[in-house]
Amino acid sequence: MFKKLCSFIVLSSLLGCSGHIRENSFITQDKVVTNYQALELERWQNFFVDHKLEQLSLITQNDKVELKGLFLDYPNSQDVIFYIPGNGMKVSNGGIEALKTLAKLEKDIVIFDRRGLGASNGKATIAKLIDDSVEELQFIKNKLNAEAIIVHGYSLGSFVAGQLAKHKQVDALILQGSATNVDDWIAKKTPWYTKPFLTIEVDEAFKTVDNKIVVSEFYHGPLLIIAGEKDQQVPVELSTALYKASKSTNKKLMIVADADHGTMLDEPKEVELYKQFLKSI
Repeated sequence: MFKKLCSFIVLSSLLGCSGHIRENSFITQDKVVTNYQALELERWQNFFVDHKLEQLSLITQNDKVELKGLFLDYPNSQDVIFYIPGNGMKVSNGGIEALKTLAKLEKDIVIFDRRGLGASNGKATIAKLIDDSVEELQFIKNKLNAEAIIVHGYSLGSFVAGQLAKHKQVDALILQGSATNVDDWIAKKTPWYTKPFLTIEVDEAFKTVDNKIVVSEFYHGPLLIIAGEKDQQVPVELSTALYKASKSTNKKLMIVADADHGTMLDEPKEVELYKQFLKSI
């Protein structure tokens, strides 16, 4: 989502005009469902020599949408990292790369293609993505017998993760590449010299998800915030604001030097810091 919003604000700033950020145009949607193929699953398994890869399928209770994903089973763990990807990110495009990094943490991992992308059908809205995450969390508890569930949201997924932690009990929350809320994000991304000439209206759906409110008023459990020092999509100051707003007694802010929106966990040092955080839960 943030990349699209960046382009929108830059264009609007150049034109000195008004604009409207609409939910239905900013949430990426595939035209067709692309199921996982046997050879593809076999190839992916080869990336994870210490995990057993299984395909997951969940039919939502509300509207009978089929959500598909992957479970990486680590033999010495019953703790599950529930990874909620960013906008436009699916298992076959970005998801596997994220899992390669997370696999180093030696935990079970779950990722779903969110509705409307990859192998999952349906039409996505922010409200439906949040509802789906609740059902996915329950699926992980019931079907995978998780002892602890660590919810890790990346980019747009961080807002879904925040709402999940607001409404349901989770054992830890990781917010990676996350803003506080859409209003703060727009304020940070809009050049000062264009503000008198620029009006941006935002669909109410974006304003219903506010991670600053979540961490200050609702979620006080273990919290790890991961930010890139050179993230051009989400200014690092917004991650710092989230950290300061949090009322958690176990919280950590990891600002990764020279990292952008997609390279925050590329180095072994940051993976080790993540691992140390998990040990503190």
